[in-house]
Amino acid sequence: MRIINTNIKSMAYIALLLFIFFCFLAATADAAPQVKTDKDVYGPGETIKVNFFNAPGSSRDWICIAAAGAKDDDAGDYKYMPGGESQGVLTFDAPQPGKYEVRAYYNYSRNGYVVSARYGFTVGATASRAEAVASSTTPALAPEIIKPVEAQAATYSPSGDGPINVSVFHFTPLSMDASHYGITVTNTLINIPKMQSTFIVVNRKDMEIFLAANNLQQSDQIDNMVDIGGRLGMNFVIAGNVIKRGSRIITTYKVASVARRAVIYTNQFTSSGEADLINNITKMSD
Repeated sequence: MRIINTNIKSMAYIALLLFIFFCFLAATADAAPQVKTDKDVYGPGETIKVNFFNAPGSSRDWICIAAAGAKDDDAGDYKYMPGGESQGVLTFDAPQPGKYEVRAYYNYSRNGYVVSARYGFTVGATASRAEAVASSTTPALAPEIIKPVEAQAATYSPSGDGPINVSVFHFTPLSMDASHYGITVTNTLINIPKMQSTFIVVNRKDMEIFLAANNLQQSDQIDNMVDIGGRLGMNFVIAGNVIKRGSRIITTYKVASVARRAVIYTNQFTSSGEADLINNITKMSD
């Protein structure tokens, strides 16, 4: 009889331990960072609502939409998190039809491009097949969003033998399918041998850490370029944007002098593919 009672007590104890263990797992799962879209399938032009839960609440963290399968360092279309909010909603415009992911980057200044949470969704084409074929052969009457090229300013040749400090801002993709090319332009330009041998160039990781630590966002607006460049002790800042139009990749860039607080050079070039794009980027340092 004592043996039976002992066995019953042992089984009850084990059951209690298992119950506590599974409750702990459930609580841990609930506390993990989560992101989720309000729908799994969207039509072109719809608003995407991204719900986030259990976020650290830092305004330096961010959430982005990137193409499914893209590398985790592909920033895509991103927005910074509201400070002090552990849960809430961010809204994005639906990109072109395809499969995408919402990605959350928390504690970015410490962890870098480590995805804390992700969620997949799809943007589907609502037009009929005939309309899709027609649109592929007929130029779309969409408004042009390529920024106009400014008139070239006077060239500037710095005097003296001191080092010339240059910062390359991340080239802004003006369309979702150009996000990969924005990274390509930025990384290639920073690592051109001639750039490295002629100037002291801030590497991309150091730039991102600086921006996150100071709660700054970079752009190709002259005030922004001069402000951030001045804080970094730069002589020049290079910034620009890239957009994909069919098979064409259009890159626009400008060079700002921090001392003059003005754009001293601007240009635009069109590439027929990634190899041609890289070739054109290497010519930028000539």
